[in-house]
Amino acid sequence: MVRNSWKASFVVLVIFLLTATFSWAKAESNPADEAAIKKLVASFSDCFNSKDAHACALLYTEDGDFTSVRGDRDHGRPAVEKHYEKVFSTFLKNAHRTDTVRSVQFLSRRIACVDSDFEMTGATAPNATEAARPVRKGLLTWIVTKDKGGEWHIAIFHELDYPGR
Repeated sequence: MVRNSWKASFVVLVIFLLTATFSWAKAESNPADEAAIKKLVASFSDCFNSKDAHACALLYTEDGDFTSVRGDRDHGRPAVEKHYEKVFSTFLKNAHRTDTVRSVQFLSRRIACVDSDFEMTGATAPNATEAARPVRKGLLTWIVTKDKGGEWHIAIFHELDYPGR
């Protein structure tokens, strides 16, 4: 019985230490990294507003994922660039967006989750069956990663429109 009690205590201690370590890493915030991430969001807005599909794609990791409000998904920089080329030449050719960072939550020193509110004007309907909205408002949720050179990139991009807006 003593031996099993020791094993159980050891397992509890290991779980506690792992949980404490993860909590510490998650809670750690670096002001320089947070500023760099906010700059990444601003760069995305600038690239989007200038309709530069290549520059938008370069903000992603090589194997980055993009998922639109309609559930369309693109994987990898080349596919993401093609996506932006298509939308910038069609229903988003006159669109202008503003992105405002709501929160940056560090999951580790090199991974963060970013929530941003967006507002977009000038977009037309993607197809004839949908009515165009003069103003779109929504949420961007990104997982961003820091590369070995210290640059932050978008690894996962999800967007959603707020209901009724």
